[in-house]
Amino acid sequence: MLHVGINGRSLFRQPTGVQHYAREITRTLCEIKPDDVSISVFAGREGRGKEPSLPLQTGAVPANGPLRGIVWEQTILKRMAAKVGIDILFNPANVAPLNSPVPSVITIHDLSFLLFPEYFSRLFAFYYRTLIPRIAAQARTLITDSNNTKLDLVNHLNLPAGKIRVAPLGVSPHFRRRITKKELEEVRRRHSLPPRFFLSISSLEPRKNLRRLVGAYSLLPPAVTDEYALVLAGAGNRIFAKPGLTEAIARLDHGSAVVTGYLPAEDLPAVYRMSAALVFPSLYEGFGLPVLEAMAASTPVITSDRSSLPEVAGHAAVLIDPENTEEIAAAMELIATDSGTRTLLAERGKKRAALFTWEKTAKMTLEILREAAE
Repeated sequence: MLHVGINGRSLFRQPTGVQHYAREITRTLCEIKPDDVSISVFAGREGRGKEPSLPLQTGAVPANGPLRGIVWEQTILKRMAAKVGIDILFNPANVAPLNSPVPSVITIHDLSFLLFPEYFSRLFAFYYRTLIPRIAAQARTLITDSNNTKLDLVNHLNLPAGKIRVAPLGVSPHFRRRITKKELEEVRRRHSLPPRFFLSISSLEPRKNLRRLVGAYSLLPPAVTDEYALVLAGAGNRIFAKPGLTEAIARLDHGSAVVTGYLPAEDLPAVYRMSAALVFPSLYEGFGLPVLEAMAASTPVITSDRSSLPEVAGHAAVLIDPENTEEIAAAMELIATDSGTRTLLAERGKKRAALFTWEKTAKMTLEILREAAE
């Protein structure tokens, strides 16, 4: 019997990409585990009474704040894992306890803290730069979302390639479901969305390149911006440097840019479905899950030609240089004016997204955990 422990520190926080992965992989691992595997999910006090389908082990100390989470992870989690008697500790959200009492497997999603330190608070970047190389060296195995991130780990942390396994992320089935016209209109009213729009879904941090996206939108002809607004959806975070979006939006001569803030997960399929295209011009991604989510919802995608994004998008998206605002604008104008391109991208995207499921990711992860425990 293999007893897997899962570090659930990220499960009960507002989901960004990493937290979304932690939730999906934890839930799916618990659903697909065979009879010879048992799972314990460790969480702080905030997990009590939540997620009844998960085999939660919750302590008396909360783990949901930045500093409290660090203390919980480096002290309480280690004691909980030792007490339960697990064989392997799976850490799905970049960080893990130092000197783990059992072998550990860590998913490191990207090295943005190392490659773009100017986009983070000094304290956050220092903590990650100090901790992640140490826990990566101590881990039995590392998991990454893409081959691009695997290369980053080898090149920038001097880790052996044989220690790193790639397990691409999946797409939740609800992005593929049918959505009624009534539901679309309810979501539109709930979030005050315009009739037609280009969509950006990402955290509001500089690495996501939203200022250039707003600049590209400003270059579109009035005939396009009169018909299509620009919707910027996503939560901000005080650990990231100020992105300056407000100033960029204020400089728009025509059209309109709408910042919605965080959108709940249950509304995302409808928001993708009603948008003309997802525009995701990120400068660096470990994977880029919104690209696949939009494709699953039959929404055309414009995304960057660097980091992991070409690996994820394949031939099912318009790839652009994210530092070239004119190129971003040209791709947006193409989507707005060419119905044939929209149809082709929607069809290709749907087929591409079908290749990525959380069940497939969980099965790969479970096999990695077995090998690491042995």
